[in-house]
Parts: sequence; C-alpha cells; structure tokens
Amino acid sequence: MQRTVIPIEFIDSLDEKKHIMLYYDDPEYARLVEFRFLKNGLARGESCVYATDEDSGSIVLSLLRYGIPLDSFLSKKIQVFYIPPVSGTTEEILSHCKKQAHRILSDVKKPFRIVSRIVSDVSTEQGISAELEMEKCIHDCFEDFGGMLMCPYRISSIEKKNRLEWIQTLYSRHHAVIYLPEIGEGGVICPF
Repeated sequence: MQRTVIPIEFIDSLDEKKHIMLYYDDPEYARLVEFRFLKNGLARGESCVYATDEDSGSIVLSLLRYGIPLDSFLSKKIQVFYIPPVSGTTEEILSHCKKQAHRILSDVKKPFRIVSRIVSDVSTEQGISAELEMEKCIHDCFEDFGGMLMCPYRISSIEKKNRLEWIQTLYSRHHAVIYLPEIGEGGVICPF
C-alpha cells in the first residue's frame, strides 16, 4: 500500500537509510527540500555532501544563507563537490560518473547524507541511460551504501521522447519519491 505525505514532514521524519528521488518543477522549492535534508543530517551528527554541476561557490553561499553554519564547512561535516558535465556514449558517461562517485564517496564518513545526481545531463538517451544504470547499481547495493541519498530530477530536464518510461524506471529504483510541482505543494510517495 502507498501513502502520500507532506515533503517537509517526510524529510524531518527520516531516521533510517533511504534512497530518495526528488522530482520537481520549481528549482527553488527543490533547493529548500535538499538543504533541509542536509541540515537535518548535520543536526544528527551525519556527514553531508552536495554534489552538482553548478558552481560550488554559489552552492556554499546558498547553504550558508539557508542557515548551515560556517564551522560545518571548516570541519568538513558538509562538503560541496563540483561534478563536471560529460557527454558521449552511455559507456563513456558511465565511466566518467563512476570516477566521480568514487571521488565523492572516498572522502565522506559514515553515516552520511548526499544530495546528487551523478549524470548532469539527462536530456539525452545516452545521459538518462547512464543515470538509470548508476541508479540501479546504487539501489542494488544500498544496504551496504552507508547513508542516505537524495537524487534530484527537474521534470523538464528528462529526455522527452520516452520521459514516462524513464520516470517509471527511476521510481522503481528509489525507496521514496518526493514530488514538488510548485512551492507549498507536492507529496511523498513511499511504499509502506
């Protein structure tokens, strides 16, 4: 049976490892949910990572404005990683992404929380195929993963031709899906 809950309540109630898909329309609302997820982790003594293809300096400033203390960055309790975009065949993208994932995971202490989607461009069949393969690998070995993972997907950025199929596959490779259509709206779908 599935139950829909409010996104912030869900984020605030997390007390066990979960692989979460954040599916959104509004990037600012998504950012609030991502930052709340990390701030809650810091409050619990967990290490936190935000990995993105965006400018890491602007992400640090946004996290500070959100209320993440500067000493969390200085003590490396929270780290921001830049993931350079890559294109090419699915295999080339996968190779690049595995190296990036290893770089991120080699420097983080358990338990941890990570916000990241390792393939920055999922608007192509090669990109979304590589991302689906990475999601499958992570989900299949999640018990040994060592922390929580939130994978953000802007709806409009997913390859259009087979979007519904991609989304259904992504849904099946996560423990919960947070859907944020607009600020103040949305829900969480998770199996109970």
